[in-house]
Amino acid sequence: MGFRRNNASSFMMFSLVFLSLVSLGSGNVDQVAQVKGCPFRSIYSFGDSSSLLDFKDGRSSSSDQGLQQVVDYLAYAFHLPLDPYEEGTKLDYGVNFAVRGATALDSTFFTKNNITLSPANNSLHTQIDWFQTHLDALCSSPPDCRQKLKKSIFLVGQIGANDYNYAFFQGKTMNEVVGYVPEVVQTIKDALKRLIHMGAVNLIVPGSLPMGCLPSYLTMFPSDDRRNYDKNKCREGYNNFARLHNNHLEQALTELRFEHPRVHIVYASYYDAFIALLRNRAVLGFQKSSLRKACCGNGGSYNFDSSRMCGAEGVPVCSDPTKHVHWDGIRLTEEAYKLMVEGFISGNFVRPKLRIPERWHCVM
Repeated sequence: MGFRRNNASSFMMFSLVFLSLVSLGSGNVDQVAQVKGCPFRSIYSFGDSSSLLDFKDGRSSSSDQGLQQVVDYLAYAFHLPLDPYEEGTKLDYGVNFAVRGATALDSTFFTKNNITLSPANNSLHTQIDWFQTHLDALCSSPPDCRQKLKKSIFLVGQIGANDYNYAFFQGKTMNEVVGYVPEVVQTIKDALKRLIHMGAVNLIVPGSLPMGCLPSYLTMFPSDDRRNYDKNKCREGYNNFARLHNNHLEQALTELRFEHPRVHIVYASYYDAFIALLRNRAVLGFQKSSLRKACCGNGGSYNFDSSRMCGAEGVPVCSDPTKHVHWDGIRLTEEAYKLMVEGFISGNFVRPKLRIPERWHCVM
């Protein structure tokens, strides 16, 4: 189901809730403790922050530190502040463990396959280790932890994108990277098992965006053969790869649901949500000319240059990011992320739906 006109009332209601929450920002514990009627009491996030890699040395871009992403809007919707992890802190309303440029797989995999990582890479399992340290400080015992986590929501991902980005951008072939998919997905599944063992009962696991629609991929992997592009003018082969990853991930989640029937595991289809943005761009206010161009970028058909990326001196930013889908070549704009979260909360692009009351309202 996409963003349709008959969903307008639902989007307007979400927008009103969002506007009332956005001023909370990072908030404080006293404010959060007074919020009533919200379906969750804390939020935990893991993944790669959907970050943009520096194609020259594999480092993540340090620009746009304030760019709001899916987890930020999810936290706003549930009236929860979200702070980055710092060892020794006791934040009982949740923590963001996601790291720019992070991979699902550990560095040993990439070393074995002659792929260079960012020196500061922190894999998914490292982030889960941090979460365990956080729980050790927060809870008095494992049963106490499980009780606290009953009203927590976990966003595990997007993760895995950088595993593939590092490989593709360093010259690995499609056949080679296809071979990485089972190991990437198994690593995500193992991380979810660890979280469930610690007490997580509400998990959202996003899939991959359609990689072939991203300005970075369109720029770096051009083709003179029109048959290599789909009806959205995206590189079909890379979109097929993203679907392959997503299919493997959904199968893994199905297996986990069977193993843990009391745990609510939701697959969030970033792929379907993104395609809905393209198909409904006129209703949503996105410029047709910007659907495959980065808002923050420099030159070329897709406003992306791997040698002068967003954040570099002299690289311009578009005048109105709200009319653009893409921010810097891999990440989307805040407007796009906000609309995706609206879809997830209203029951679109998620399988199964989020376990929240049909009517809920967060009040101070």
